[in-house]
Amino acid sequence: MTSGYLHRLFTLFKQLLILLVLFFLSRLFFYFYNYSLFNDNGAVELIKLFVAGMRFDLPVIIYFNLLYIILFIFPVGNPLRVKWVSFVLKLYFVIINSLLILIDMADGIFFHFTQKRSTADIIQFVFLSDDIKVLLPSFLKDYWFVPFFWLLSMYILWWLYTMITPGAAAAWSREKVNLKTVVIQSITFLVLIGLSIIGGRGGLQLKPISIIDASKHASSENIPLVLNTPFSIMTTIGHNGIQPLVYFTEEEAQQIYPVLHQFSHEQPVKKKNIVVLLLESFSKEYIGYFNHYKGYTPFLDSLIPHALVFNNAYSNGLRSIDAIPAIVSGIPALMHEALITSTYSTNKIPSLPKILKSQGYYSAFFHGGTNGTMNFDGFASHAGFDDYFGRFEYNNDKDYDGTWGIFDEPFLQYFAKKLDKSKKPFFAFEFTISSHYPYKLPEQYEGKFKEGPLKIHKVISYADYALKRFFETASKMSWYDNTLFVICADHPAQSVIPNDNGVYEDNYSKLPLEKMTFYNNLTGKYAIPVILYEPGDSGMVGEFKETVQQSDLFPAILDYLNVFTPFVAFGQSFYDTTTPKVAFQFYNGIYQITQGSVSLEFDGENALALYDNSNDLKHSNNLLLKQPEKSKELEQIIKAILQQYTTRLDKNRLADTLR
Repeated sequence: MTSGYLHRLFTLFKQLLILLVLFFLSRLFFYFYNYSLFNDNGAVELIKLFVAGMRFDLPVIIYFNLLYIILFIFPVGNPLRVKWVSFVLKLYFVIINSLLILIDMADGIFFHFTQKRSTADIIQFVFLSDDIKVLLPSFLKDYWFVPFFWLLSMYILWWLYTMITPGAAAAWSREKVNLKTVVIQSITFLVLIGLSIIGGRGGLQLKPISIIDASKHASSENIPLVLNTPFSIMTTIGHNGIQPLVYFTEEEAQQIYPVLHQFSHEQPVKKKNIVVLLLESFSKEYIGYFNHYKGYTPFLDSLIPHALVFNNAYSNGLRSIDAIPAIVSGIPALMHEALITSTYSTNKIPSLPKILKSQGYYSAFFHGGTNGTMNFDGFASHAGFDDYFGRFEYNNDKDYDGTWGIFDEPFLQYFAKKLDKSKKPFFAFEFTISSHYPYKLPEQYEGKFKEGPLKIHKVISYADYALKRFFETASKMSWYDNTLFVICADHPAQSVIPNDNGVYEDNYSKLPLEKMTFYNNLTGKYAIPVILYEPGDSGMVGEFKETVQQSDLFPAILDYLNVFTPFVAFGQSFYDTTTPKVAFQFYNGIYQITQGSVSLEFDGENALALYDNSNDLKHSNNLLLKQPEKSKELEQIIKAILQQYTTRLDKNRLADTLR
């Protein structure tokens, strides 16, 4: 082998090493920016996570640079001698790889809101939605350091490439070509391409590595640290379907966790109005009633003692787009894609509007956001809502927040007045928007609401005030006393609670933020408020301590109304004492199921861990072998759920009530 060819190989090695270092720095940024969301990792553990992450960085580097690698080490010939070819290669190397770093760093910011690495569905959000265009100016203003570091990475790549590559070109130009040289270089080239393929697959295992393989290197909470976002997106593109899972017979699965429901009631169907108030980003930790410190929701704190409150409630996902199908149709998010934007978005689905329509109900979906946001209007139509009311129907942009839509206070007043004029009984679904990034308040309320260490705290207080004003208006209307109000968050948001019982928010400025609380571990990430309020009904008061989730609301509402229509739902009525009370989620390739104070993690084949959420806030003590019976019980339940979910979704049987 000639010295020129060796010089080329060594130059390529240095180039790829530079990319690994940049991914390392991006992961370092990701870790420190989201520091409070991860376990209390020591230096040794952190090094192990970062080293494991290189296995997921390498496939990204190889796949996106494979053409470059082939051209750079191709035996015989010298594209670097041709100036325009040399320039194009340099441009490709710098632009493509700096964009990968930009995606990874930008998702470090996004992760702070979603608490999951973005997957291929982010492409639809970026390219098929107008939301990114509206949000981009605010993101650039608040997170200016991301484009700054991106430009810096471009400069570094350009400078380093310029420093190390000309030597390869010079050595290349001195190569003497003969048969022996061609043979040796060709064999070397094929070997290196083979090694690149192995590196791109992540090893010699039967299948290329995927997101789930990160669980072999880290606890569930730390999986995002091992992954990188380009890898998460790359490995989920084209996953337009899910693989049906079969563990039991269909009858056995239905018996373990029933998804086919039909309630039998001696009483006739109640003609109660149902109002669902889905609150944007209302973490359980923001509400003083649930905690040992004052929160940011004085109105909800005053309402809860007069309502039925669920102390152990969880969301089914970490995105708004996951919450709506869970509540309206009893369909949780147990795959990478959101149902609303997935290949299954047009499947036949059960829904509260469709079932209640047969009982004479009128239904309407309200969302102050710009029509088309996250395809909510499309889903509302598919779910059978009679009407959709958004920013365009509100038709008064003096109340527009400049980003998402109409501020909560005026839109909730509009909501109450529309209900007053609606046909009765009605099922109304309202999704608030103001407690969302960029956390903007109406001008007249600047400085009026309680603030905390997070920007979201003040808009939580504003949204709580908007709720108060809504109830004040609605309570004067004739339909109010004949209504069940279901109040629920779509998902939690950032956590900043110190890990000291009884510490009040007034002391935040004097205390360092702790690294771990219940709201930070994989179970607590999903903790939300769920409240049922029925004016004047003393029976609908108290605390429900069993585990509940968003997808339980669908069957619970129908059970409450004495509706006997058969339906499919991946949830259980609170009133049914014979069915398992659990909550389940899908997070970075891991399924989690919670019952009472324990949570099981499952990868689709094997149980990975069992944690006690009451006594092990950091999820550091795996009880899988110490409590085999409980582990087996929860594993059976999640298997039954996954079997029925994947097979019904795959065969378009979500609305099929035939046994």
